[in-house]
Amino acid sequence: MSAIDKKAFIADLYQRTETILEKAIKEYQNLDQPMLSFSASKDSWSIAQVLSHLNSYGNYYLPKMEAILEKPIEFSTQAYTSSWLGTYFVNMMDVGKSNKRYKAAKQHQPIVADVYAEVAEFISQQERMLRCIKAFSGVDLNKTKIAISIAKLVKLKLGDVLCFLITHTERHVRQIKKIQSAQTDGLSQRAILASFGP
Repeated sequence: MSAIDKKAFIADLYQRTETILEKAIKEYQNLDQPMLSFSASKDSWSIAQVLSHLNSYGNYYLPKMEAILEKPIEFSTQAYTSSWLGTYFVNMMDVGKSNKRYKAAKQHQPIVADVYAEVAEFISQQERMLRCIKAFSGVDLNKTKIAISIAKLVKLKLGDVLCFLITHTERHVRQIKKIQSAQTDGLSQRAILASFGP
């Protein structure tokens, strides 16, 4: 894989995460319980379930990334080079390269007790992600590795993990947009039917 300038790579990840955070604050935070709980069908997730799924990834990866920053770090500006496995996982999540649907692993199945808590947790996690990305500007993204959540014996470069997490989140942000569209369409159809009266 070709090397990517580290400063540009970090800046891109930071900007993409900022965009996700801004959307969560401006949109998701202002949705009511019915909107957060709506699903287009019995086999579809609601917005709260999507966020719960994403939060399960943050619950695993963020503490591991923060632990890296708590240790003494040898400053590095070395360019980032994705591994073949990292590229494979990122491409799986990139909607521009794959529209295939994947079943969530057992540990990442959504469990929603409080829809508002899921939104708050998602916003908190994106803020933590921004702090990590900024701090990783001096960390070697190639040598530092993290075991992946679905197979602890498999480790990916830190740069691969960051790229995967953000691309994965962006994929689900698009899913949320589709849920919102389905909900809007449903409300419009009910309004049309109601206008004809009994």
